[in-house]
Amino acid sequence: HVVDPPSLIVQDFTLIKARTCNPVRVYKTVHCDGLLLCVMDNQLLVRNPLLKETTWIKCGSDFHQRDDAYSLGYLSHCDYRILRFRCASNSRNRPSRVEVCEVASKTWKVIDNISFDWFLSVPLSILSLRGTPYCIGLREDHTAFVQSYDFYKERFQPIDDLPFSYDEMNPIALEIYKGDRLSVLEQCHKTRKICIWVKHWLMLTSWTKLVVVDIPEFPLIYPRLTLLSTNYYFDKNNRLVITCNDTDMKGLSIIRVINDKDFQVIKADEEECGFPFLCSYVPSFVRVPGFSKQDTSRIRWRKRRFN
Repeated sequence: HVVDPPSLIVQDFTLIKARTCNPVRVYKTVHCDGLLLCVMDNQLLVRNPLLKETTWIKCGSDFHQRDDAYSLGYLSHCDYRILRFRCASNSRNRPSRVEVCEVASKTWKVIDNISFDWFLSVPLSILSLRGTPYCIGLREDHTAFVQSYDFYKERFQPIDDLPFSYDEMNPIALEIYKGDRLSVLEQCHKTRKICIWVKHWLMLTSWTKLVVVDIPEFPLIYPRLTLLSTNYYFDKNNRLVITCNDTDMKGLSIIRVINDKDFQVIKADEEECGFPFLCSYVPSFVRVPGFSKQDTSRIRWRKRRFN
C-alpha cells in the first residue's frame, strides 16, 4: 500500500559470530531473485531474509575479499552458483583466476582456459539479473563495456559498450531497473550532473537515457580512489535513491532526489558496520540450497524508517 507522507524504509541485518558478540564485517553484497550473497573475511553467506534461511560457504587460502569479484546466479532455480574471479591487472600482480561454487554442495570448481583481455572498473560494480552475472569491464584502450558470465558455457561474454565515453574521474555504477533491465549511471566529476541509462535484459535494444539529475550542489557520489561502489534504485514514487561516499560528507550517506532542484541527505549508521551498502531488494520464497536451521541464530535484524 501507499504510505503518506513518502518515506524511505531501510531494512538491515548484522551478522554475529557464533561464539562472540562482535559483528562480522561484510565487504560486498549481491542479490539474485530474493537471495543475498554477502562476502566476509574468510567465508561467504547466502541468505533469504524473508524465509530467514542461511547457508555459510568457506573459501580457500587464496581467498581475498577485497580483490576478488563475486556474483550470485543459477543454471536453474534449484541450482544456484557463486562466481568468483579476479583479473590480473586488478589484483596487485596476482594471477587471473575464475572459480564457480555450487551452493547446494558448497564445492568449488576452477574454470580453466579463460584469458582476460580486459579488467574490472574500480570500484567494482557487479550484479546478477535473471541468474546471469554482469559487471563493468575496461579494455586496454580504456573503453568501457558490460561483461556477463555464462554458467552453462563457463565463459565471459561481452554484451555492449557503455552509452558514454569512459572517464576514470567520473563515478559510474551498474544496477537493475524494474527487475528486467540493466541500468548504468555516470556522474560528471566537474558539473556533478548524473545521467542514467537502461537496457532490456534480452540486450536486443540500444541504451535509452532514463533520468538526468542536474543539481550543481549535488555531492560527488564517491571519491576517485575508493573500494566502495555506489548503489542506487528508484522508490515507489519513482524518486532516485543513491548511496554517496563523498569524503566531504564524512562517511556513507543515502541521498534521495526530491525534484529538479532539491535532494535529501540521510546519514547511514556506520557504528556496527564498517562497509555499509544499499540495494533494492524484492522478497521471494526461493529456498536457500543447503540451508541448515542452526545457521539462522547468527543473524540479527533491525528496521528503520526515515521520514
